Amino acid sequence: MIYCRFCGTKEVQFRKSGKFGCVHCAQVFEFKKPKQIKIIPENRILVLENFVKENRNHINLLSLRTRITRNLNSNLFPFYDPLIEKSKQLLVDFGMGPFLIPKYEQENENQEKITNWEFGFYLGSEDHIRLESIRMPSLKNFPISLFEKKRKISILRFLFQKSHWAYLPELGFVSSCPTNLGLGRRDSILLEIDSDVSFAFFSILQTLSEFGIEFAPSTDHRFRNIGKDRVLIVKISWKNALAVQKRQFYKILGLLGSY
Repeated sequence: MIYCRFCGTKEVQFRKSGKFGCVHCAQVFEFKKPKQIKIIPENRILVLENFVKENRNHINLLSLRTRITRNLNSNLFPFYDPLIEKSKQLLVDFGMGPFLIPKYEQENENQEKITNWEFGFYLGSEDHIRLESIRMPSLKNFPISLFEKKRKISILRFLFQKSHWAYLPELGFVSSCPTNLGLGRRDSILLEIDSDVSFAFFSILQTLSEFGIEFAPSTDHRFRNIGKDRVLIVKISWKNALAVQKRQFYKILGLLGSY
């Protein structure tokens, strides 16, 4: 029987839950390793860029979301212990306390009317700590203040200090879910697309799937009527993307500077 000697997780438990019990599980169990992200060729980027320029009036950006997850170093993962207080203390010790989502907000994070935070840390769900950043700009105007830039830099430095977190040199930051290994980061964009151009837009995105970009109609929205027009709400996302990759994509959508 295969099991992790450090946390006791058995292979049958891992197969059933799909979650690691500790950082060492990633070295014990067999799982599908994340593919190495490739750079999108310039000619494919140009096709998407031209399409967006030509159809600017048919595409509307609804939101930009970034999620970064971390598990505490040398500790059991939330599958066994959420370590709420220990995670909270780490945030406070490094000046991240003001960005902690209040408990009542965390308990109701799926209730849209209650959760209205644009930025902050959640504790003890799938991973010990999860940073959520959600912005709702217009496609033509995405200003970021100097304060926001400095705040973002300080938080990213904190999240990428390897000594705090479950980390393996050969895999990167180890999240509870194997599909999040690496940077532990997922970015997503919610777009509103006129139905007249949605097929052409999907066809272009299909050519980018091999580069780690995922897309699908939003399960929460799909088609909806706005006035007399029918539009499709599309979610585009990617995990652990290279910075140059995001710069290319964000530039096309008028979001340069937001990564």
